Amino acid sequence: MGFLQGLAGNMQQIDPQQAAAEYGPWLLEGEQVQSAYKMLRDGFCITNTRIISLDHQGATGKKTRVKSIPLHAIVDVTAESAGPMDDSEITLVYIETPRLRAPQVTYSSYTFEFPRKFDIADLYRYFMGLAVKNVAQLNAGDR
Repeated sequence: MGFLQGLAGNMQQIDPQQAAAEYGPWLLEGEQVQSAYKMLRDGFCITNTRIISLDHQGATGKKTRVKSIPLHAIVDVTAESAGPMDDSEITLVYIETPRLRAPQVTYSSYTFEFPRKFDIADLYRYFMGLAVKNVAQLNAGDR
């Protein structure tokens, strides 16, 4: 990963060995990393069950905030391709409520930034495929 890309706050894909070292301590039993992305210190990975985001805090980065987004909770995706001065972004909307079909559902969003040269189309299709499937399952009983 380029140092300047990391300083700019842009994610870049990392190799499987680096991903295993970075995310191994946070994986549940049977969970496997499918792909991983990293900035200078922070990053995220996609496993077979969730997205794990690591936010290393403080001057030394020893304090770490771990955020998980279950793949089955993603219900919408927005992609914004890079412009001449902008980076690309993918924003996920997901259900935070533990019971996805609860009478009152709480939604949150999370945005990932990527460098201009990173092709976000594959990630967008992957996440949007999950969102379409998840929404269909949530609404299956409403017909």
